[in-house]
Amino acid sequence: MNPSRPLALLKELAEGCRVLHAQGHADMTLGHLSLRDPDGRGVWLKRSGIGLGEVRGAEDFVLLDFDGQVLAGGGRLHKEWPIHTAILRARPDVQAIGHSHPPHATVFSALDAELLAVSNEAAYLGGPPGCFDATTNLIDTPALGEALAQALGGASSVLMRNHGIAFVGSSIAEAVLMGVFLERACRSQLLAMASGRPYGGTPLAQLADKRAKILDAALQANFWAFYRRDLGPVADVPAETPTTA
Repeated sequence: MNPSRPLALLKELAEGCRVLHAQGHADMTLGHLSLRDPDGRGVWLKRSGIGLGEVRGAEDFVLLDFDGQVLAGGGRLHKEWPIHTAILRARPDVQAIGHSHPPHATVFSALDAELLAVSNEAAYLGGPPGCFDATTNLIDTPALGEALAQALGGASSVLMRNHGIAFVGSSIAEAVLMGVFLERACRSQLLAMASGRPYGGTPLAQLADKRAKILDAALQANFWAFYRRDLGPVADVPAETPTTA
């Protein structure tokens, strides 16, 4: 029997993929977003072979268990599925995970520099991102996935050296927003660095209080609703012929 699909959640997850595409995370057919299966069977992961902006609905996700075995869905499986299973195992609080290669955050990952809260976007993150440098290659084994999860720790995001980023949330909305905010935060600091002038950020000791005021639950819902509205009507994109994973 084909496992049931949480259709409403997968529809929102598809919107999350398109929001990431629209907000600077597009990279051909690379990048993925996932959701912890609400029935505890594993993780729903965007299928390989289509771009974030081409994801339309439940049919564009594959259900896999925590060992990477496909339980439902057609299409190819992203090689970096261990990112998702390892983080979900390490972080019971996390419900959704993204991995992408936005230009500013990817460039920032190559620097020996700490991300400061030079803008509100960095404050939204709730603290500095983790830093992963065990490899610059694909995270395509459970061991590398576990190493990435360790580098993420309890943070909302992690910079992956010369590769990209991963970001998480207790909901689809929170995960996507963390990805959007991290890219914008890196862009802001790169601009400050390029000015050649001294710059600073909100002190770590003040971040929690500032974040509570500028990104409470109501504002997060408001921002998420804005990004979903901003997508406009869904274009009719021909679907890739499903194949057995």
